[in-house]
Amino acid sequence: MDAAIRGSKSDDTLKYIGMPVGGIACGSVVMDGSGQLYVWDIFGGQPKGLINQDVKLPDGYIGFKNGLRKTIRVHDGANFMNPPTVEKFPPPVKSGFSLRVAGGSEFAIGPDDWETIEFVGQWPIGKVSYEDSKSPVRIQLEAYSPFIPLNVEDSKLPATVMAYTLVNESSQPVSIEFDGWLDLPGRNASLQAESYDQATGFLLKVPSSGKKSGGSMGLTVVGDAKPIQKESGNGLRVTAQLAPGESKAIPFIISWHFGHHAYAKKFGNAAAVSQYVSSNFTSLSSQTRLWAATWNDTSLPQWFMDRAMASASTMQTANLQFAGDRFWAWEGIGAGPGTCTHVWAYAQTMARLFPSLERNLREVTDFGLYQLPDGGIPFRPSNNKTKVAIDGQCGTVLRSYREHLMSADDEFLNRNWPSIKKAVNYLIEFDKNDDAYDGLLDGEQHNTLDAEWYGKVHVLCSLYLAALRAGEEMAIDCDDADFQKLCRDTYEMGRKNIEKLYNGEYYIQIEDPKHPNAIGVGPGVYIDQVYGQFWANQVGLGRLYRAEHIRSALNAIWKYNYLTDVGPFREVFKKGRFYAWKGDGGVLMCTWPNGGITEVQREFWTFGYFNEVMSGFEHQLAAHMIAEGDPELLIKGLAIMRTIHDRYAASKRNPYNEIEFSDFYARAMASYGSFLAACGFEYDGPDGVIGFDPVIGPENFRAPFTAAEGWGTYHQTIGNQSMKAELGVNWGSVKLHAINLNPRDLTIKQATVTLGDKHMKTKLLKNQNGVTITLAEPVSITAGQGLAVELR
Repeated sequence: MDAAIRGSKSDDTLKYIGMPVGGIACGSVVMDGSGQLYVWDIFGGQPKGLINQDVKLPDGYIGFKNGLRKTIRVHDGANFMNPPTVEKFPPPVKSGFSLRVAGGSEFAIGPDDWETIEFVGQWPIGKVSYEDSKSPVRIQLEAYSPFIPLNVEDSKLPATVMAYTLVNESSQPVSIEFDGWLDLPGRNASLQAESYDQATGFLLKVPSSGKKSGGSMGLTVVGDAKPIQKESGNGLRVTAQLAPGESKAIPFIISWHFGHHAYAKKFGNAAAVSQYVSSNFTSLSSQTRLWAATWNDTSLPQWFMDRAMASASTMQTANLQFAGDRFWAWEGIGAGPGTCTHVWAYAQTMARLFPSLERNLREVTDFGLYQLPDGGIPFRPSNNKTKVAIDGQCGTVLRSYREHLMSADDEFLNRNWPSIKKAVNYLIEFDKNDDAYDGLLDGEQHNTLDAEWYGKVHVLCSLYLAALRAGEEMAIDCDDADFQKLCRDTYEMGRKNIEKLYNGEYYIQIEDPKHPNAIGVGPGVYIDQVYGQFWANQVGLGRLYRAEHIRSALNAIWKYNYLTDVGPFREVFKKGRFYAWKGDGGVLMCTWPNGGITEVQREFWTFGYFNEVMSGFEHQLAAHMIAEGDPELLIKGLAIMRTIHDRYAASKRNPYNEIEFSDFYARAMASYGSFLAACGFEYDGPDGVIGFDPVIGPENFRAPFTAAEGWGTYHQTIGNQSMKAELGVNWGSVKLHAINLNPRDLTIKQATVTLGDKHMKTKLLKNQNGVTITLAEPVSITAGQGLAVELR
């Protein structure tokens, strides 16, 4: 139950694994469980999914847009229903590695030549081990692209490291040859030898072909190697003699360089990429391993950590792009352009690992290029520069507050406050211009289910209240008392009035009688009905409205929408895309246990969405349940996370590719929210405040954390008379002025805080959830240091 993401040749669970191993926004290169590289979406042209395929629509089912599509496209779940493998879709790039033992056979690195192959995912590193009774040498592969949270520049390198370690398991010396090769058939690539410091490599110059741009690819060994020619392409050979028990590390670097990518400004060609990586190999590899070790150094369940982080691999695919210095992204690979505000508003991972990328989106795109004079922010400006989605607008406000909290100082907020204020005011004016200025939204409201809904929509009203609270907090930080009061007064109206949408068990949409035939959920049980509270939990805004009603709504979603097998449901309800199938559990988007949906509404093509299971929405729900701190909701939230994890088990499909409207879908990065909820994590970078209130095993809890300028490990223990906590920084630095902790049932009278050998002067105050320990003077905790707290 608590195994890491893994696969094995013994049970045929290697082939569907597709772990991205390229840099952020450098295209898509993935590795299967046996160590084969495939996809290679690095050459330009508009991608369509990880692999572009159509799959036969099951008999009797209604295709996309009420049957206008007769097959399942990539956008509709083709790669969910028919998971890509190397065998099904041979890669355009020919690459590979092999071992030859003197006097013995050659063993190709792949699924065929080894008796035992085991994959273990410790993202961003994929580990594959190879053993065979006929080989005295055992091989361990670590595949990755340099990935260092908070360090964007060294995490967006167009390079894949295939680091092999060969171990002589025999009692005799062994002479070995280890080969790697690279070729691009059909592109007439020309060979050029390259010279590096402490490395050996070659460059393939790649001509353009149709829509695919020209450029270069490189293969390099960190260390000495000999150029060779193999039938499969140009290669490099490393020779060595291994004494009994001796091991040898052989790191290969595959690099690429094509002009349509932003990295082209930094590097002249693939050889320059290889030289940078090889010259800085010790630093890049050790920091990547440090992050992997930090993430997995935890008391939380391994499967939970893997599922919370698996969708982060989306950043290492063609989903993400740079237009010069401007960051942008699809919804899923090749689907939904324009860094869609309502989809990306769910995602939490990138903002915590690389907050500068989210700040770039706010400052350069949302507020810099596209904000309208009335404060509206087009949800997909590449398609329509005036169309605003209400959930996307609320999300942009909330994301702005999150980006402020994940900054080291107030500069981001101060620079962007006029634009953020306009964005909040857009929502308040929308409220004022509808049927009543009451803290709730009404009127035509476009949202993430691709339609205009009318009336008072629970999910949008919930998000509006969260956005008002975020606006209030930012106004306080900017000393804008008048706008602070406007946000607070409007919020107070909405906090009371949203209870009009509560039916005694859950929240409903009060539909507009002027639009009786509009699409909506009406009295249905909708998965996102209290979505605003999820956001409030993520950024420390507190309880938005009545806790008992919110918890009842969450329980209703579990009661009516959670299925252990969606198959029987889909046999009856044939309309909808395919992101869960027979034998898969999941949470349905909406159900109507008490009726209330009309036949006219059923005819909308978007009605099919309500029959679907989409992991991004499920992650939002799970994170909210976990954050509530209620034991029953905690179990239900974990069960939903586990259901997603099992749906993407390696025996069924790719564990790293959570699919919705194409592959590696951005909304799935809501998964990080469950991790933050499990930690009870809070953070305010400018004020130097951090807090932990774990809901799983608080008596002996250990987990990673990220801050504005550093990351590390937090550990706490709670005994009969005292609580001890340590905040250890592994990378960068963390500015700290106060720490919030929850000592549970202990009566605390004093706090002792030390940084190394130095005792810190502190002030101890009780708060709503525990205690606040404020340092007399802010400190900067640097890598290798730990702040220790003892409460008695």
